[in-house]
Amino acid sequence: MRQVLIERARECRIAAVPEPKLAPDTALLQTRCSSLLMENVAEYIGTDPRLYKEGHPYYRGYPYVMDGEVVAAVTAIGDRVVGLAVGDRLVSYTKYNEWHVVRPGDWIKLSPEVSDEAAVSLPFSGTALQCARRAQVGLGDNVVVLGQGPMGLLVTQWVALSGAGQVIIADRYTRRLEAGLRMGATAAVDASESDVASAVRDLTGGTGADIVIDAGNTPRTFALALEVAREKGRVVVLSFHTKPITIEDVTRDFYHKELDILATRATGPGSSYRSPYVRWTSGENMRLIERFIAQGRLHPERLITDRLPLAQIEAGLKQVETEPERVIKLLIEW
Repeated sequence: MRQVLIERARECRIAAVPEPKLAPDTALLQTRCSSLLMENVAEYIGTDPRLYKEGHPYYRGYPYVMDGEVVAAVTAIGDRVVGLAVGDRLVSYTKYNEWHVVRPGDWIKLSPEVSDEAAVSLPFSGTALQCARRAQVGLGDNVVVLGQGPMGLLVTQWVALSGAGQVIIADRYTRRLEAGLRMGATAAVDASESDVASAVRDLTGGTGADIVIDAGNTPRTFALALEVAREKGRVVVLSFHTKPITIEDVTRDFYHKELDILATRATGPGSSYRSPYVRWTSGENMRLIERFIAQGRLHPERLITDRLPLAQIEAGLKQVETEPERVIKLLIEW
């Protein structure tokens, strides 16, 4: 079968490896499509510390099988499998392999109403939803989302659905700001032309944002998040930071404001934690997202700006890396 293998930084190829074997309690899935975004680019160009920094808690090193969002279809089922049929489509965050062997419940089953273009963003929609839950968005809150890449755009839509009064987005690229407005933002600030902090003060009557979500993945956007938050506001870090974060002015933006700074990780607590006290596990979040997409209440398909066949995946990685003003999310068709 085909597999996307990163041999070392900037060396990506389609490798041929043995196909997995079907077992009585598993289903065999064939990949239909996968996504490319900056997380994959970081793996490809070697800036992801999980690939080069041996002391990192999630170190995995090279060579490395690329992973990310995958939509696949069931082609065969074992004798003991219940709840799946040949032709069913499923989605997960997994390795970029042509074939997968999974047990029922391991992946999220898709409704016929959910397109591949929408489904491929479902895993990261879960990460964005968990961020909105951690942010505790209340009705009428003024929320700022810094960065409108694929993750920032997804969290913008969740914040809007959560009842925020204003959803103010900031980015350097016009196309991403336009996409954010389609996702439910009420105001957009072009960070390449305007002072973001000043714009947020004007939009909030001088108060600042109740909640700021840092989806920019840079030390600069983290510092900006502290600056635009109001006194006793909340700052939520969404993106996975690959560089150290420092707070230069602890007194003004951290101590004096009495800010809450929160981290968010993945799609929520594991399904094994489900109890009357843990309602929204990772699995429950993902199933909710699938229902919202099927009902037309969530539109992650709007993130897809480009598509390429698997044979051109390296060209796709270079497009995502070098054309951020044009490419938001790229769909790889298998």
